[in-house]
Amino acid sequence: MKTYFARGIHPRCARTLRELGLLSLVALGAAVAASECSATGIPVDGFLPQVGITLTGEYTDDLEFFPIPSSQPGGNFLGNSQGYYDVALLDTGAAISLITSETDAAFNIDGPYPGDGNGEGYRGTEVITIGGASGFLDASIGDPLGLYAGGLQDRTASGATLQMNNSAMAGQTHTSLVTVPPESDLPNVLGLSFASQYTTRIRNSMPQIFEVNGKTVRSPAVDFHPLGSQGLGINRKAQLNLLGDSPSTPLLFPNLGNFDLDHPSENPSQPTVVQGGHFLNATFNNNGASLSSQFFLDTGASVTVLSQFKALEMGFDVTLDDPEFTISIVGSGGTLEDVPGFFIDQLTIPALGGSFTATNVPVIVLDVTNVSNPGNIVDGIIGMNVFQGRDIVIDPNPSLGGGGPSPGLYISDPVTTDANWTSTAATDSWATAGSWSTTSVPDLLAIANVRHVSGGNQQATVGVDASAFEVNVSGGTSGEQMKLHVDSGVTLTTYSGVNIEANGVLELDGATVDAQFVELRDGGTLTGTGMIRTGSGGIAGQVENVRGTVAPGFDVPGSEIGSLQIEGRLAVADGSTMMFDLGGLAAGTEYDQIVVDGTASLGGTLEISLTDLGGGSFTPTPGDTFTLISATEGMAGQFESLLFPTGYGFEVLYQSNSLELVAGLGGDFNSDGSVDLADYVVWRNNLGSIYDASHYALWKSNFGESLAGASSSGSANVPEPGAWKLILLSLGLFALARTRRR
Repeated sequence: MKTYFARGIHPRCARTLRELGLLSLVALGAAVAASECSATGIPVDGFLPQVGITLTGEYTDDLEFFPIPSSQPGGNFLGNSQGYYDVALLDTGAAISLITSETDAAFNIDGPYPGDGNGEGYRGTEVITIGGASGFLDASIGDPLGLYAGGLQDRTASGATLQMNNSAMAGQTHTSLVTVPPESDLPNVLGLSFASQYTTRIRNSMPQIFEVNGKTVRSPAVDFHPLGSQGLGINRKAQLNLLGDSPSTPLLFPNLGNFDLDHPSENPSQPTVVQGGHFLNATFNNNGASLSSQFFLDTGASVTVLSQFKALEMGFDVTLDDPEFTISIVGSGGTLEDVPGFFIDQLTIPALGGSFTATNVPVIVLDVTNVSNPGNIVDGIIGMNVFQGRDIVIDPNPSLGGGGPSPGLYISDPVTTDANWTSTAATDSWATAGSWSTTSVPDLLAIANVRHVSGGNQQATVGVDASAFEVNVSGGTSGEQMKLHVDSGVTLTTYSGVNIEANGVLELDGATVDAQFVELRDGGTLTGTGMIRTGSGGIAGQVENVRGTVAPGFDVPGSEIGSLQIEGRLAVADGSTMMFDLGGLAAGTEYDQIVVDGTASLGGTLEISLTDLGGGSFTPTPGDTFTLISATEGMAGQFESLLFPTGYGFEVLYQSNSLELVAGLGGDFNSDGSVDLADYVVWRNNLGSIYDASHYALWKSNFGESLAGASSSGSANVPEPGAWKLILLSLGLFALARTRRR
C-alpha cells in the first residue's frame, strides 16, 4: 500500500504489492454470482492492471491550470523520434502520475528538445515530498507535456522493447508528472489524474502475458472510452461515489512564487493532481457483526483493506488477536513488515442487476489516509482481489444534472471456467484432453485444478509448454500425493498464481514456472530444480511458503541435490519448512541451494540432512560453509527452529544477502563449540530417545576438540568401555520393564 501526500494538498498514490503472505487459514470462499470465479476462492493477492505509456512535447505555453484530453499522440515524441513506450500500473488510488528514474532517462526528460520553451527539456526545478506507510522521499516535478496510454492488448511489438499502436491510445496534453529517485521501489504509475477523464474498461477476459526487457508482464486488457460510456455491455452496476474537493478535475499549479512571464507553464509548483477519489457502498458481515460504509476503490491495490477500528467492529483486535495471515507493504521509504490480515465471512456490494457478493474474503488491517478528507483515514479499500476473474468498467462520469448517466462501477459475471483433472491413472499427461473435465487442455481462461482423483499417489506431467489462468494442486484426504511434474526445458505459465495445497507437490525437473506468485499452503511442497519467475513487469511477485515445504532436489537416491532459482521474492512463514540436503561442498550439485533475484524473508523451520551421493554419507568438516540461500536485494527474518542431523552441530549465519550454514564439531551435543563432558551428559540423558551408540563413538572421536573461541565446560578422561556396557545394560532393563507394563 503506497500512500502519498503532496505538500499541503495531500494527493495520494496508493498501491499494494503482495510481498509476504503468511497465511494460516486457507481462503476457500468463492465469489457468488452466475458461477464460481475461482476454485480456491478469493485470493489475498489480485490482478494489477497495466498499460503502455508514451510521452510527447505537447503543452500550452500560457498560464493554464488544467490538462487537455487528447485522442491521439501529436507533436514530438520524447525518447526518440518514433516514440519510446513503457509499462505503467493503472492506479485509480493515485492522485498523480509518476515515472521511475530509469523511465525518465529513457524518455530523455532532460532534453534538449527544440521548441520546448527554454530548450532545457522537461525537467522542472521543483520537488515534491512523497510519504507513505514506510517513510518519505523527495521526487522531482516535471514540466507540462503530453501523456498517452493504451491497453497492452494494442502492443505492436514486445521483447527487448515495447511498441504500441498510437491510434489506440488516449491521453492528455499539458500535464505534469513526477519522477521518483532511483532508490524507490515504485513502478511507473498512471494515476487518477489521468483516469478521471475517461471511462476505463478492464477485461480479465482478455489476459495479456508477454515479455518486455526480460520481465514477464501480466495484465488484463485495458481501454479508455469517453466519460458516460457506462458499462460497455456489462449490466451489473454498483454506485460509484466521487468524493473530495475535485475528484474529477485534475489540475496543476504554476510556479507563482517564481513566475516566468515568458514561459509561465515551466517549473510548476505541483504536478497534475486530483483531490479526492472513487468510493463504493459495501457491507462486510462477519460472525454476526455488520459494517456498511463507503470504501475506497483502488485499481492499484491488489488486496482489500479495513482500518483498525473498522476491523474491530468486525471482531478483530489487532492489538490482541493473532492474525490469520500477514503481508508486507512496499512503500516509498521501504517495507512495512507483518501487516495483519483476517478473513471476513462475506462482502456485499449492492448493484443494479444483482448485488455482488463474495465469501471468505481476505482483508488486511491498515490505517490509510482518506483522500477525500485529508487528516482522517478511510474505513477501508476495495482491492482488485475481490474482482479476480471478472471484467469491470469504471465510469466516473460526474452527475451534472440533465438526466445523464451517473457514476458507476460495472461488474461482470466470472469470465473463467474450471478445468478439473479427471484422470485415474497413476501418471498422465497435462496435454491429454481426456484428462480434463472440459475435454480440452486448459488455456489462459481456465482455472486448472490438478487434484487427486483416486487410488494411490498420482502425477500430472507437463511435457510441453502449457498455460492456464490459475493452477491449484492438492492431494487426497487420506494423504495420497498429487504431483504436478514439469519436464526439463518446459515452461508452465499462469496469468494469476500457482497454489500448492495439502498433499500437493510442484516438482520442477530443469523446468520453468512463470506465475504472478507461487503459494505453498498447509502441506504443500515445492521440489526439484529449475526456475520460478514471478511478478508482472517491474512489479515483483513471490514464492511464499505458507506452512508448506520447500525442498530443492528430488526424493530419489543419488538425485537428492538441486538448485531452485527465484525471480522475485521468497517469503517463508512461521510453521513452514525449508529442507536442504548436504552431500558435499559444491552449491547446487553437491548441496541444495536457492538463489533469489530479489529479497528473502525467513521464518519457520530449517531442516538439514546429510546424503550419500555415491561415496557414503557425507560428513562435514568443522568450518565447512554452505550458502543455502542467496538474495540479491537482501535477507530479513530468522528461522524459529532448527533441525540438524543428530550429533552434528551447525552455526546459522544470517548475512545481509545470504543464509550460510557453518559445520561444527560432531559430538558437540549442546552446540557450545566444544566436545567435552557436558556433551557426554547430554548424550547419556537422551540415550535411547535421541542418541544411540554411534553418537557415543562420534563424541569419543572428537572428545577434547573445540572450535576457535569456544571454551570447554569441563574436562575428564573418556569413560571406559565398562561404563559404556553398564549404561547399555541399564537401558535394556528399562526397556524390558516398560514392555512388561504394557
